[in-house]
Amino acid sequence: MSSETYDEKARILQVIISSQHLDKRSTGSIEDIVSDICGLQYDPNPTIHLNHYMMLWNRKKDFAVKDLDAAAYQEFQITEAFAFKRNMFFVPTKEFAIYRAALKDVVRWGSSDESWLAAANSPEDLNAEAELKKGLKDQPGMTTNQIWQCLHLSEEWNAYVKGRKAGDLSFELPIFRAFYRLKRKTDLVTCGRNPGTFKEPLYILKENIGIKEWPNSGMDKNDARAYIMEKLIAAFGVTYPVHISHITGIPTGEVTPFFFRLEQEGKIRPLKVGKKACYIHASKTDLLDKPADQDSEEVRLISPMDILVRDQTWLKTFFDYSYTFEYFKKKGMKWPLSILIGNRFVGYFDCKMEWRTGRFLIKEKNLFDSAFEDYKGIQLALQDLAAFHGAKEIVEQKPS
Repeated sequence: MSSETYDEKARILQVIISSQHLDKRSTGSIEDIVSDICGLQYDPNPTIHLNHYMMLWNRKKDFAVKDLDAAAYQEFQITEAFAFKRNMFFVPTKEFAIYRAALKDVVRWGSSDESWLAAANSPEDLNAEAELKKGLKDQPGMTTNQIWQCLHLSEEWNAYVKGRKAGDLSFELPIFRAFYRLKRKTDLVTCGRNPGTFKEPLYILKENIGIKEWPNSGMDKNDARAYIMEKLIAAFGVTYPVHISHITGIPTGEVTPFFFRLEQEGKIRPLKVGKKACYIHASKTDLLDKPADQDSEEVRLISPMDILVRDQTWLKTFFDYSYTFEYFKKKGMKWPLSILIGNRFVGYFDCKMEWRTGRFLIKEKNLFDSAFEDYKGIQLALQDLAAFHGAKEIVEQKPS
């Protein structure tokens, strides 16, 4: 971004930050915030509060964990669904069918939802789906094991699970395949999660909670993709096709024509960022004419699974910031919370919540900008985060 003035850069960053509801915490509904930022990725890692809670803590005023749980599992305003890159997300219930139509062909781990479902679509499989739906009609939310107890198939399920671990699928029954299919299609809805480290899900038929058909069902795939891509461009404010490809899993060659379509429709506009050809959502262009709030002191502690930081190239392009974290490393796992002050990243904390002892651990503090070494706002944000976790104390560990 070397060709821009400092003020021009600040204005572009302001567009991005405000589009992400990170300039000031929103008083809007969880449903509206989730819609605006195109979902919350569900991640089961319990190092600190799960990613979806962290995303809303950074964006919604006076947010509490119970607020998201109520919106998802009691009011069903948002729904757990397989979305970008076939990962689990919370998306607005009224938009679920649009996400599904737009993303069903996304290939990951060698297959797409569409191909995976088609591979088990025989008359036997369809009959098994009908049998499973009949058995679960009018039943309350249940764990996987409770479902098979209810259907008197516990022994068969246990044998199947044991065999699957050994690579033996001979114990698989069509009704077990039907279970996975109904989950993938979200005919089986997650209606709650049990307490514990990995929050075991409770499943219920969508009809049992009054959803006969998902709103917006039957939308053409191309129209659905145009809808989702426009929402993503608005969610970031300023972006480009490769970034949207990396977020969604849709190949860049399939993304680019939609940018052309949206430009022709006047919904997005070209914007040069340095030497890079980008686009801004038409609804955001007025923000470029407003003076940038270069002295904002708002502090956000951004989860590494937050959609804002998921694509490192885009992050580096606009914020000149990057970070690394170890997700699969069981010992010494790094879970950095990037420190965003106003519209710039100044470093990160590597944090861990000891749920048993109530201690919130600061394992590492790394500030790249020395101007913020003693900034009180960072410490206040940490105190707020510890309180959000119900921590009894904050412990800053000494480097070994």
